Amino acid sequence: MQATDAELIARITTGDSGAVAELYDRFAPMLFPMVLRVVRDKAEAEDILHDAFVAVSERASLYVPARGSVVAWLVTLVRNLAIDRARRRARRSALAQRDALEAPPQAGESPEEALAEARSSGVVRRALASLPDAQRQTLEIAFYEGLSYPEIADREGVPLGTVKSRAARALQALREALAKEGMDL
Repeated sequence: MQATDAELIARITTGDSGAVAELYDRFAPMLFPMVLRVVRDKAEAEDILHDAFVAVSERASLYVPARGSVVAWLVTLVRNLAIDRARRRARRSALAQRDALEAPPQAGESPEEALAEARSSGVVRRALASLPDAQRQTLEIAFYEGLSYPEIADREGVPLGTVKSRAARALQALREALAKEGMDL
């Protein structure tokens, strides 16, 4: 007879590594696509899923059945790990882009390559500048500061739905502006 999710969690709290493996086999197929949608990289999604189940073995005693099902607890844990990893990656990328913009062209870079890069960043800057202030600010806070939509809503003192709609409209406007210039977002 197959153990229930709660029984597996109880076994994990006693150090039963077989229970972790069983829980992994049961839920990894459902959790992996969710992680992959957040981080958009298969290897990174696999790492996050592995890290999540390591965390499950360490945090199983923190699971409270009254707060929700095991699957809901796992989804929350995995989603938070994936979002944290995506935010860290976005921050590192933003810092690298800023450093690249401030750095002089590399010795091996041809003038044509430098000109093409300058044109693309100019196109992106113009597209961002064409957005209404609230939309541009929402994107900048989300991208450069790594804040989530709820965090932006709290900070800006606006409803969460407003932040989400601003971001969606801004991204669509950027896609359209960049498509006109022959670039993808």
